[in-house]
Amino acid sequence: MIGKAAHICAAAPGPGSRRYDASMTRDDRASIDNAIWLCADHADLIDRDEVTYSVERLRVMKLEHEAACAKGVRLGKSHDLGAGLLAIGPNIICTGDIQNISMESWTLRLKHFVAGDVHELVSFIGGFIKAAPDDKYLLSNELGDGRMLSGAPSLTKQNDGYSLICPVAPSFPRVDVQDLGSSFALHPETGDLYLDGAGNLARVSGLQYLPQKVQSLLSVQRGESIFNPTFGIRFFEYFESFKGSPWLALLLTLDVVRQAAIPYKDSLLNKQYTPLQCVTRVHSLEMLSETPKDNRLPVRVNFEVQGLGGWQRDLSVYLPTKEQMDQRAQQLAERPSLRSG
Repeated sequence: MIGKAAHICAAAPGPGSRRYDASMTRDDRASIDNAIWLCADHADLIDRDEVTYSVERLRVMKLEHEAACAKGVRLGKSHDLGAGLLAIGPNIICTGDIQNISMESWTLRLKHFVAGDVHELVSFIGGFIKAAPDDKYLLSNELGDGRMLSGAPSLTKQNDGYSLICPVAPSFPRVDVQDLGSSFALHPETGDLYLDGAGNLARVSGLQYLPQKVQSLLSVQRGESIFNPTFGIRFFEYFESFKGSPWLALLLTLDVVRQAAIPYKDSLLNKQYTPLQCVTRVHSLEMLSETPKDNRLPVRVNFEVQGLGGWQRDLSVYLPTKEQMDQRAQQLAERPSLRSG
C-alpha cells in the first residue's frame, strides 16, 4: 500500500495535530473537502511540516491535481479511461477500447462501468430479443461512431475486465450536406424568425442550414416529445447525474454520437434517418462553460460531414431546468393517448 488518506486540517486536537482549526465542526473535519490522498512518504511529511505545507498550499495542490486529472479524462488521456467511453444500449456505459472490428461484429474490452454494471449487462444480453428496437445499439467515443446491434452480445470474463463481442448492422447511410433540406431561418442573436430582403420569411438550406439544424437538435431533450418520448438528446439527464464530474463532457459527446449514428424511426413521415443526418463522425464536443447561463450551454462541436469533410462550430444549446422537465413529464403523463399514438 503506497497511498494514505490524509487530513488537510487535523481531525482532532492534541500533540502533533497539524493545522487544527477549532472553528470547524466534526462533519467539516470528516468531509471529503478536508481530505487529500497522498503517498505514505508525503502524508508523513505534511504532518511534520505545517509551515511549508499550510492549509492554503494543500488546498491549492489538491485543486490543481484534480483539475489535471479532470482534463486527462475529458481528453481521453487518463490511464484508467482507456481509449474512451462505450455505450451498450441506453443504460450501460463503460470505459474501454475496441479490440477488433469486422463487417459482422465489434469486439470490445470493457474496464470500468460508469453507468450500469455487469449484472445489468447480463440482463441486457438475456432480454435482447424483447428489448425495444431503439435500445439495441453500440456507441464509441474512440471512433465517434456507432452501430445498431443485429444480435445479442456475448460476454467473456478476462483478467483485466470483460470482453464483449457485439454483432452489428452495417453503418446507417447518411445524406450529403447539400441534401440536408431547408427550414425557416432563425436569427443568430434572437433565435426568432426574420424577414429577408424581399420581405419574406428568411430560409436556409444545405450547408447554411447545418448550424441551425445541429443547434436545434441538441436543444431537444429526451422525454420532451409527445409523439416519441425516446427521441432527443440526454444532456439534461447527464447534467443531473454528472454535473461537476470530469465524465460529463465525455457523456455528452457519446450522446451526440448516438444522434449521428443511430437511426430514429419517424412515425409521422414513416421513414428512418439519423437525427444528425449528414454527420459521419463525431470528433469531439467541448463544453465552453461548466454551467448554462439563461438556460444556454455554449459548446464547440467538431464533426466529419458527408459531402464537406471536417466541420467545427461554436453553438449555444438550450438546457431546461429540472422544474421545466418535471412540468413537461407531467404534461406527457396527462396525455397518454397522444404519447402512445
